[in-house]
Order: sequence, then structure tokens, then C-alpha cells
Amino acid sequence: MNLNAQSAVEFERQALEKLKSQYEEQGFVFFAHPGRDDVPAFLGSYRPDAIARKPGVNVIIEVRQRSNSAAERSLNEIRRLVEGQPGWQFVITYGGNDPQATVVIPAASAEAIRAQLDEARLLAQQGHRRVAFALGWFLLEAALHRLQSEEGKRPRAPGTVVETLAMLGYLTPETERQLRPLIALRNRIVHGDIQTEPSDEDMKAIFKALDEALSED
Repeated sequence: MNLNAQSAVEFERQALEKLKSQYEEQGFVFFAHPGRDDVPAFLGSYRPDAIARKPGVNVIIEVRQRSNSAAERSLNEIRRLVEGQPGWQFVITYGGNDPQATVVIPAASAEAIRAQLDEARLLAQQGHRRVAFALGWFLLEAALHRLQSEEGKRPRAPGTVVETLAMLGYLTPETERQLRPLIALRNRIVHGDIQTEPSDEDMKAIFKALDEALSED
């Protein structure tokens, strides 16, 4: 093993030790270099550097020394696979720092979320459905952050947002079922598919979910 390879191995070892401590402090069980049986089938042949788990939240972790465009393209494919899976998140960490550990989303008031919801409805009426649809998903996550403790105010995958709101009783089972197929549509739009257009029924589903998530006030 040459010096560069040794350096890379040592970097990864130290990064994983640091991440293990960070995630275990948050109540996760941490698996470095998980075996085949510990890796979800939807990842195919991809093997992450680590997986962190606790009830309702599963995090797939890739450790990198630095960013490069070729690696980012391949990892974006993994990210798209994970985003459609309820309860799963994908993070890329550089230097062993959890990229979400320092990101705390400030809670918006119900009034502020409703004002943005009115704006989304207006955008949809004006024919800007892609923008309104994406805004609706952002507001759904904002509604979840408002309902949770400081620990819960972290960036969430859309599947996790839907699942958590349903588990907390803020979405009916029917609404949850309606939203599930729309996660892939949401991902295509926010990742640059400018040809995809939400239908009127899609817009009704996201607005209905927001009305339910805000109905407890």
C-alpha cells in the first residue's frame, strides 16, 4: 500500500470514528462498512461507508476527502434512489462532519406557512404549477419543523416528511397514500426536469396535505 492509499485509509478511519460519536450522541446505532445484510436492497451493488439507524430514521453515509464532479454525478444517482424510500436519507460528508448536524431549520409560524400556501395556490392558478408544486413540498417540510423539537428541525427527505407527519397524526392515511406516488414527481422537478408538469389532481393532493398539517392550530 503506497503512502497515498495509506493516507486515504487513515482519513476514512478517523472520519468514521468522528461520525460514529456524532450519530451515537443523537441516539443512532452506527454501522461502519456495513455488510451485505445491513444494506437495503434498493441500493443494488452500492456499498456505503456507513449506515446510522434509529426508529423512523435511517441514514446512508458516504465519506469523501474532497468533492469532484465525476464522483458527484455517480452519488447523485444514489441520492435519487434513496429519496424515494420512506424513512431513508443520504448524506455525503467531507472530513467526517455530519453535513446536517450544524443545519438547524428555524421554525416558521403557522401564519407564515399559510401565507406561503396562499402564494402557492395563486401560482398554480396562474399556470405556474411546477413552481407551486415544489413550493408545496417545501412548505410541507416547514410544517413538520414547526411541529417538532429542536432536534427534529433538520433537513428531511420528502418520504421522511410524509411518513413522519402521518405517524404524528397530521396526515390521514388517504392523504399519505396520495402523496407517496408524488415523491418521484417532486424529485424530478427539483432536480431539473423542466418537461414534467404536475396535474390538477397532483396540486390538489399537496394542498390538501398542507391544509391537514396546519389544521391543528
